[in-house]
Amino acid sequence: MSKSTTIRKFFAGGVKIRPLRIEDAKTSYKWRNDKEVFYYTGNTYNNYISYETELEWIQRIIKNSNEYRCAIEVDGMYVGNIYLTDINGESAEYHIFIGEKNYWGKGVAEEASRQILKYGFCERGLKYVYLHVRKDNVRAVQLYNKLGFVPIENEDNWIKMIKQRHL
Repeated sequence: MSKSTTIRKFFAGGVKIRPLRIEDAKTSYKWRNDKEVFYYTGNTYNNYISYETELEWIQRIIKNSNEYRCAIEVDGMYVGNIYLTDINGESAEYHIFIGEKNYWGKGVAEEASRQILKYGFCERGLKYVYLHVRKDNVRAVQLYNKLGFVPIENEDNWIKMIKQRHL
């Protein structure tokens, strides 16, 4: 099966983003304890994240009006998270991770990113979105370039990138 056929198969039911829900904690706490999943996020945890800790976190953050935190679903299966945080009227910070490793490299992150960027620029009226990415996360840097992000700062192991809204 070719890569394009595989990708089309994943998109058959669609990649969708939706606001995080409390019941997502049942899955997401497992991802937070997976060092391979969280290596590139900059949020590597030194201690075990329990279901209860994750549940409390989701209950707290879903109330924040300056954040848009979403689950990524493929054909109805919860596979990762994508966020816009620190939304201040003209800018926001972008974050993403795919927790289900079987969905890595399948185009899911690209499609989810396009959806959240459209939301940020069209629905929230943002002028720009920025992110921080580890320099050694080559696939993510390639994706962000493809999405139109450009590097604006290099510091230690991190690159800051920005995408501006097209008028």
